[in-house]
Order: sequence, then C-alpha cells, then structure tokens
Amino acid sequence: MTSRSSAADEEQWSTVIPNTGTSSRGEIRRCSDPLCSPQIGHHGSLTMYEAFRHGQAINPLGPCLGFRAVSTNGMATPFIYSTYTEVLARVNNFAAGLDTLNLVAPTEDGMTLVSGTAQ
Repeated sequence: MTSRSSAADEEQWSTVIPNTGTSSRGEIRRCSDPLCSPQIGHHGSLTMYEAFRHGQAINPLGPCLGFRAVSTNGMATPFIYSTYTEVLARVNNFAAGLDTLNLVAPTEDGMTLVSGTAQ
C-alpha cells in the first residue's frame, strides 16, 4: 500500500462515516460532495427496499428468487422461482415480525428501520 501526502488526503473522493468500522470490516464511506445524495438503481432509489419495490412494480409475476432442490437420486432439479410479489410478501412479513417482537430499536427520530413508521 502506498502512503499519500496530506495534500492528496484533502482531495479524497469520499469521507469516512465515524464509528462505523468494526474489527472485521472497514469504515463506511460516503461521497465527499455535500450536494451529492446517495442513489442506487433506477429512479433514484435510496434503499434496496425501494429498488426491489420498483422491480416488483415493473414485473410483479416475474421470477425473482430461485433455488434448486435435490431430487431423491441426488441430482439438482431445475430452478424453482418465487415471483417478486411472493418475495415482497415474505420480506414484509419478516419485517413485521421483527417490529412486533421489538427486535429492531427505533432510530433517533423514532422510526423503526423495518416498518418505516414512527412508534
């Protein structure tokens, strides 16, 4: 790894979010431009959930999550897919369970990350 000069450090493309690193992974980094907002996917989705909902809106009955079963003779079967609508129902039910059992603490603004509603 090469060392960088302090002048180069001032021109970094990203900044470290404090207190986000652990012993097993590095710090989270964000764009250093304060006018830049994080965007992923189409239509400016800010979360994976929003991006997934967009996919579900486009093709609700399309194949989304698949697996291959193993037959009794030990051979893998063709993929078996759940649709976007089926997977969305599973995601929402799982999130509701986490919320009902109070397994996710509310954020500073009172929102729970799994339900998106204030408590």
